[in-house]
Amino acid sequence: SLRRKTYAALRGELASQSEDPAIEFLDEDLFNLRLQELGYLPAPEFCFELVEDMEFISTIDPNAWDISYRTNREKAWRNLMVFAINEGIRQKLFSLRPDDNRWPNADQTGALFDFALPNGLPARGYVSDAGFAELGINVAVNPKGNMVKAYNGEFYAGDAFASGWLERQRGVWLQSATTQFNCRNRLLPMLVGLEVKPLGYGDYGKVIV
Repeated sequence: SLRRKTYAALRGELASQSEDPAIEFLDEDLFNLRLQELGYLPAPEFCFELVEDMEFISTIDPNAWDISYRTNREKAWRNLMVFAINEGIRQKLFSLRPDDNRWPNADQTGALFDFALPNGLPARGYVSDAGFAELGINVAVNPKGNMVKAYNGEFYAGDAFASGWLERQRGVWLQSATTQFNCRNRLLPMLVGLEVKPLGYGDYGKVIV
């Protein structure tokens, strides 16, 4: 379920990350496949979140059962936000634990960070503390200066701009504020076509107001 062949391999990797181990998804499909490889019957209904006395970070917002990304604009917003959050985690600006903000002066301000999308387009992100363990996340493609820091940067921030919030108190998931998105028409198909998986958090949830 954690994409390692043996328990020893997992322990060895954890030992090398003892100060800051990664947070990853438990994958029920991989777990079920391995069961069958070992000669057990399939268990397609198995879910880690139904296991009693197991400590885990929930990645599912129970109030978001009706949310899905249907339009190209919603899909592009989701992709940009996931890329930005993943990069913030990789650069160790924050983690998925409540209030674990790590950028300089994390108790007062936010942080800018740069990265590139898989298609080579430059992007700039901005993370800030939104209170109640939430993070505010903004991201711009083909960024213009530091305008990505604006709550609604629109096209002043770049050729595409998305913003939203990462929940970290009741669980960890992206709040689906899909209307907070601006994009040049020529970029929309490219952003929709990108594939990205979240690094240990859910990619949809209700917006908390």
